[in-house]
Amino acid sequence: MASTTVLKIVVDTNVIVAALIRAGIVREILLRHPGAFLTPATCMEETWEKRGEWNRRAMDERTIREALDLLAKRVLVVVPRSVLHAKEAEAARLIRDPDDVPVVALALSLANEGIWTFNTKDFAGRELVACVRVLTTGEVKSLLEGSG
Repeated sequence: MASTTVLKIVVDTNVIVAALIRAGIVREILLRHPGAFLTPATCMEETWEKRGEWNRRAMDERTIREALDLLAKRVLVVVPRSVLHAKEAEAARLIRDPDDVPVVALALSLANEGIWTFNTKDFAGRELVACVRVLTTGEVKSLLEGSG
């Protein structure tokens, strides 16, 4: 019997980048579950702004822009800063990297299953994990398949 509960998972910038650079499990998970993933608008901006750092395969900028637009319109729920603003100060106390503050603030702002990131070390603080679940790709897959 299928669950009627809609899961929401917060994604970090590195998950978005992984989906862009390689056809693999990350891209497959995102594309098979449109609407299940939330990301702060700043993650989309960071992905675009740092394209020179992660774009080692030299994808042309038009392709990157089109892929980001597709993700933003059809796969991810891109959440504006106004939604997470009230939790930014709390998030800043919980995580060191300023780029990760919006991700944590979003996780604190809306009901969700946790944060999907590959930077688990950055998200390993005791106070943070007491407030927010940090998910691996395997855990995300299990949650979406109903066994997590």
